[in-house]
Amino acid sequence: MTAGFHRIAVLGLGLIGGSLVQAVRQAGIDVVGYDTDPATAAAASASGFPVAPTDAAAVHGADLVVLAMPLPEVARALQSLAPNLGSNTIVTDVGTLKRPVLEAVRTHAPHAVFVGGHPLAGVEDTGWGAADPLLFRDSPWALIVEPETSIEAWLKLAGLVCDLGAKPVPTTAADQDAAVARVIGLPHVLAGALAVTGLAGGPLGLSLAAGSYMSGSRVARTRPELVTTWCDDNPALVAALDDAIAHLTSARTALAAGSSVYPLAAEGHDARINWEHRRFEPVELSASTAELVAHGETGGWVTAVLRDDDGVRLLGMRPVG
Repeated sequence: MTAGFHRIAVLGLGLIGGSLVQAVRQAGIDVVGYDTDPATAAAASASGFPVAPTDAAAVHGADLVVLAMPLPEVARALQSLAPNLGSNTIVTDVGTLKRPVLEAVRTHAPHAVFVGGHPLAGVEDTGWGAADPLLFRDSPWALIVEPETSIEAWLKLAGLVCDLGAKPVPTTAADQDAAVARVIGLPHVLAGALAVTGLAGGPLGLSLAAGSYMSGSRVARTRPELVTTWCDDNPALVAALDDAIAHLTSARTALAAGSSVYPLAAEGHDARINWEHRRFEPVELSASTAELVAHGETGGWVTAVLRDDDGVRLLGMRPVG
């Protein structure tokens, strides 16, 4: 365990926040939760977890504050919290999009020591009842590095993420948002389209729906208001949709001409198989902004943050070839 945080406050006790509260307790760190929804707060309390009556009470004495509420609530939460944050308290979040959160921090809590975060570990179920302390195991966790980011704060947070079994991926907010447009936003839009198109096939099609339909439309079960927070206000999703539409149009044109969808099927098959069979090698990194961002750009992540008399060393993994 890295020498890190002593008391963590998690504001928002849904799937991600609830899982984080449980995982942090299992890691042996003092943790307190807070949620604006009385039913959620009561459920967490009934499960044996400390829940503060106000956000101010939750962050009192905390050296890490995690914003785990939906994106539309972040600005209001920051306004309320800013006067109660200690000068050395680190603030992070778990939202899918990072640029809007950075803008909210710069506007409402400009003096906060902020490191944006995004654990890519969600499932289609939501709420405290879906929380799982093992949710983050082996999952990537984007940690944002911007010119104003405190590297010491980033390292402490990366150490915690490693302790929780996740894989910290250093990246800028813009690069992160562009990437998740293709691997989170686009899959949700396509799943919605598939679910609606399948329904239009009538009762027979739905009675024959099996693995392909269920797998392809699985994330369409996600609450629509959450999907919009992951997709709206992300211009990179437009380009991702353009690419997907171009592939679909090509397949449609081929079928209409009596040809085959084989080119798209083969290209998609190779893309998926190559992703599954990537190989990685261990590396050692310096704690510099430029090297961290470059490591993330190559698809690498951090595996450990080590401190000794000579300073800080970072171990990581990166793709080979």
